[in-house]
Amino acid sequence: MTLRNFIDHVMEQLAPLYPQQECKAMAVRMLKEMLAGYKGYEHLVEPATELDTFQLEGTAEKNQSSRQHSGTEKYLLSCVERLATGEPLQYVMGFEWFCGHKFNVAPGVLIPRPETEELVYKAIGFAESAQKEAQQHQSPTPLRILDICTGSGCIAWSMAAALPQSEVYACDISQQALQIARAQQIQCADNIPAKVKFLECDILSQQAQQKIAQECGQEPFHLIVSNPPYVCECEKSQMRENVLNHEPHLALFVPDNDPLKFYRAIAQLSGRILAPGGALMFEINERFGAETAQMMQQMGYTNCQVLQDLFGKDRMVVGYKESVSL
Repeated sequence: MTLRNFIDHVMEQLAPLYPQQECKAMAVRMLKEMLAGYKGYEHLVEPATELDTFQLEGTAEKNQSSRQHSGTEKYLLSCVERLATGEPLQYVMGFEWFCGHKFNVAPGVLIPRPETEELVYKAIGFAESAQKEAQQHQSPTPLRILDICTGSGCIAWSMAAALPQSEVYACDISQQALQIARAQQIQCADNIPAKVKFLECDILSQQAQQKIAQECGQEPFHLIVSNPPYVCECEKSQMRENVLNHEPHLALFVPDNDPLKFYRAIAQLSGRILAPGGALMFEINERFGAETAQMMQQMGYTNCQVLQDLFGKDRMVVGYKESVSL
């Protein structure tokens, strides 16, 4: 099968599920991401090149071995069969890019999304400012960061890579998610492996604070970041089948009658374990930005703000624990 044949095949097989341009984009991305040595324009200038002239890229090669397929063409066609069932492309490929890093993903974790990158960049900006201030006061204490509901670990690992002098911790209730998160191999800019300590924790339980203290130490955190479940049950009908049928509901949904369930618990906990002047940053459901900010304000957080994402939608809420007056 040639490159052109493959693209046509993908467009035909996925036509019932996705718009034509999206089908083509998925086919081209598979070629670029899954074939070793593939140049991004080869399907345009050499469309008659056979798939089997390429070797599989690292992640695809590992997946091929586990599925006992032989040959690049056969493996790619098996991937198209999975896509045709509605399985997301990222699960089929086995990874997704996030903040410039390649994260392994599987059905046990949500697929990292571009909107969440903005939360990470906001958090890194706060952390860098806090580090500079600490250096000016000659404070030897490293910045302590906690990512709650970490999933694949994309937030925690991205922050650890950008802030190698910080102590980064991350928690989740899902053992499957933690297994995937711990196995990520993310490096700092100097190619030194980033470091994150992961712990299993039910953030809704009364023992959450004790569990975090046991695993992370008693010292307060300077920054807490969370992308908790926030999709209401009533919003299921608006979601794509590939998300609804394949991504973990545990990480997605909250009851219609209590959409701020996780935000309330995390804000209450954070109020007890944040250092004065520390920040709490959430990714949110765009429907509840004002309510989330108001809730945090009522809990004593200051300068609570609703921030928009790259699509102009309310996507983040940021609040600060009041500093101690001297």
